Amino acid sequence: MARELTIDFSKFAEALEKVPETVFKAAKRGMHDALDEWRQEAVDIAPLDKGTLRRGIDTRIEGDGLDMVGEVTAIAIEDSPKWPRFNYAYYLHEVKGKITNPTTPGTEAKFLDLPAKENEKKWVREIENEIRRELKKDGW
Repeated sequence: MARELTIDFSKFAEALEKVPETVFKAAKRGMHDALDEWRQEAVDIAPLDKGTLRRGIDTRIEGDGLDMVGEVTAIAIEDSPKWPRFNYAYYLHEVKGKITNPTTPGTEAKFLDLPAKENEKKWVREIENEIRRELKKDGW
């Protein structure tokens, strides 16, 4: 006697279609968290004179899905008699950072690079964990 077995995979197929969206949403949330932490650490060690540099450190995420890119940027433009509209964030980080330490004790000229170097692997793990949590929440 032959038996017939019918399996309905439609719910599985629907769930599978949602996986990329779930992963990208969680990855973006994890990236925001990592960038916020990176920004805060950069602010804490950036040279301090008037506070313009520290206020000029910002984050952004562009794109979606596999084309998503996050970055931390710094801009501190002031006018001076010698150099009108001089971006001293760039100067401190890219020029002076190669020559000497900043004059403010406890700060770093490479204020963007140092936190990234120290935390890169941790932040990648945290983004991966965020994706795992979101998938688990969705039943994966």
